[in-house]
Amino acid sequence: MKLDKKDKQLLTLLYNNSRMSFTEMGKKLRLSSSAVERRMRQLKDEGIITLLFADVNLLKLGFRSYRLYFKFDVMDRETESEVLKLFEAHPRTPWGVICEGEYDVLWRVVAKDELEVEKIAYLMLEKFGDKIIEKTIVTTTYQAYLAWNKALDSERHPAFPTEKITEVETVDEIDMKILSALYANSRETTVNLAKKVGLTPDAVQYRMKRLTESGFILGYTAWFDAKKLGFNYYKILISLRNATREKEQEFLRFCTENDSVIFLNRTIGSWDIEIDIIVRNNEDLHEFMRDMKTKFGPILGRHTFISAIEERMLNPLREYK
Repeated sequence: MKLDKKDKQLLTLLYNNSRMSFTEMGKKLRLSSSAVERRMRQLKDEGIITLLFADVNLLKLGFRSYRLYFKFDVMDRETESEVLKLFEAHPRTPWGVICEGEYDVLWRVVAKDELEVEKIAYLMLEKFGDKIIEKTIVTTTYQAYLAWNKALDSERHPAFPTEKITEVETVDEIDMKILSALYANSRETTVNLAKKVGLTPDAVQYRMKRLTESGFILGYTAWFDAKKLGFNYYKILISLRNATREKEQEFLRFCTENDSVIFLNRTIGSWDIEIDIIVRNNEDLHEFMRDMKTKFGPILGRHTFISAIEERMLNPLREYK
């Protein structure tokens, strides 16, 4: 699908607020609300829009984010299919990727503690253990979701609000169902939500407002398929060396300001930082790497990258629906 200027502007609006009404988006795009709705439906049908979701502060709910990396010695089409099915089957999976490069599989999960992560890892090992030759687990301490402006020909927006390490708070079963439904579809109407949880639309609206004000909902955003936008998706895994706190912050600023970067993670594990970038070709990739090494070579240790081939964006709260 060839995107025109209005399509790209619509995708930018959805990144910033995927719950914005068709009427409001129509005013910004100078289109009728029905025209906006029609364009969005086509973008979803074409697979360009992967997920419209509520940015839920999972840390506040007691969940931490972990990334499990696996290297296979045999990775045929059937194995890839079975791995994707495992992503879809496990309810704590927000993102699963078939990769090329240093690792063959990236499985992002959310869990209450390391024991739960170990159980999840064993699901992969028990099913594919005879093919797995390496396993690595890292946990996230900081993350930022950045604009897709390079693909959408828009200005660089500030990073989207991210999960924050904070005191864990509990919510009731109805709130969890609302959060789950909004993660699955940020545009879910209050009428439909009311039917799901057995409340009136006004009561649901009140709960959504309270969940936002108390920091459980950080906003509403969207995820797109890089390939459908004409880009390749790479994740760069970086270990730092001799890095002062000041130099590390300077490096993170470089990443957040670079148009190629759409996601940034500070991690604990086999490396220190993960940078997710979108590039059109190998020349773009080389230019990014060269710029990074030129400016920060003295603090960069071992680094490698993987390329995302096929991904699944899922609702990690779907067990509460």
